Amino acid sequence: MRTQANRPHFHVGSAGNPAQKAEERPKSQGDRRVAAGDQFEASSAQASGGKDKGKTPSKLKGATYNVERDRNPKDVQAWLGKFARHNDLDFVQLQEINGYHKALEKIPGYHLVTFPGAKDHGETGILVKDSLLQKQAMSIQGEGGGWTTVRGGHAPPRAATAVKLAGWLQVVSAHQPPSVDWKNGLPVGPKNRVSTYKSLSEKLLAFAKRKIENHPDQGLLIGGDWNEPASTKGKWSPGWIAQQAGMKTHGGVESHGHGKIDYAMSYGARVSNVRAGPTGGSDHNIVMFTVSRPKGKG
Repeated sequence: MRTQANRPHFHVGSAGNPAQKAEERPKSQGDRRVAAGDQFEASSAQASGGKDKGKTPSKLKGATYNVERDRNPKDVQAWLGKFARHNDLDFVQLQEINGYHKALEKIPGYHLVTFPGAKDHGETGILVKDSLLQKQAMSIQGEGGGWTTVRGGHAPPRAATAVKLAGWLQVVSAHQPPSVDWKNGLPVGPKNRVSTYKSLSEKLLAFAKRKIENHPDQGLLIGGDWNEPASTKGKWSPGWIAQQAGMKTHGGVESHGHGKIDYAMSYGARVSNVRAGPTGGSDHNIVMFTVSRPKGKG
C-alpha cells in the first residue's frame, strides 16, 4: 500500500480467516510497499504531530470522486486539496487514480491509502485526513485480467481499497466496469467486463457480510463509481450487494451527466446530506455526504 512519503509506517496483523484475507491482499511480493503474509503497510497518520492525532469523531464528512484518467496530476492535486480543506472532508473515496499517486500524496493535511501492488495497480484509493485514527487497510481484489477500452487502451482488473477510520467506520472505495447492463435480472455486456463486475460484487458482498457478522456494532460504508444506478434490480448489481448484506444505498443524486452512478451504501451508520458537488475537471461530479455513528453504538 502506498502512503505519503516521509511519514512513519507501522505494520498491523489483520483479523479474520487467513484464507479469506489472502485473496484480498496485493499478491505482488516484489513491491516493498506491500507487506507479506498477514501484514499490511499503512501510514500511521501521526506525522503532523500535535494534539489532534488519532481522533475518533462520531460524525465524519466524506465524499466519493472519480478523478478521471489522463489529467494533469498537478491540477488534480490542487483542486482536490483545496476542495477537501474548504469542505473539511475527513475522507474521499477515489477512483481512476493511476498516475496520480505522487500528486495526491502531496496534499497537505491528508494522506493516500492505496495499493500499487494490487491487480488494479492502485486504481482505487482513499484520501484520509491526517488527524483521524486509521487501521486495517487492505485491498479487496476481483478476478479477471482487465479489458480493452474504447480508446484501445488497457483497463486493469478491478480491486477495492478498504480502511477503518475513527475506530468505528470501515470505509471502502470501489470502481466497477462500465458498459455492463442488466436484462431479465442478469448482467449483459462485453465478457471480460461482465465477469469482472460479477467477481468484484461477490468479493464486496463477502467482505460486507464478514464485517457485519464479526463487528455488528461498527459502521460500514462502501462507495465509489458503480457505473450502474442503485435502483437496478438483478444479481451482482450494487442493489443486490446491499440487499444481500442488509445495507442501505444512497444513490439519489446525478453525478455523471444525468447518471446516478457515484454513491455509497451503508450499514450501522446514518448517511445524510448527500449532494453532488462540482466536477473539478473530471467527467464525474464529486458526491459528498455526512456519516454519523448512531447513539448507543460503541
